[in-house]
Amino acid sequence: MSGGLEGWPNMIVKTTRIIVKPEKRTELVQTIGRLLTPIKNVKGCRTFRFYLDAADENSSLLLSEWETESDLERYIRSNDFAILRGAIMVLSIGSTDSKAYVTSENMEGLLSSTLY
Repeated sequence: MSGGLEGWPNMIVKTTRIIVKPEKRTELVQTIGRLLTPIKNVKGCRTFRFYLDAADENSSLLLSEWETESDLERYIRSNDFAILRGAIMVLSIGSTDSKAYVTSENMEGLLSSTLY
């Protein structure tokens, strides 16, 4: 893969902010916890992390890095993604803020904001 920003490789960085229903927090953490390892092993996944907000116990962030857009798209069509998306839809409050950024040799740009 060619170099990206200041020698960084090209990749897709996907973030999703989740605001969970307080009574469903434990269920969301358990569901995502079970999916972390299988998703990290998907072809093209560089990392997949789940962060809890220390300032707001009902807020969390999913962050993933993908080798290529096609790797991310293949994951989005997977059973693991269907489970994750279903859990987010059922356990969260309202909509989530989701973005995917592409790092390239010349720029960092917004790819999409509706993948999760």
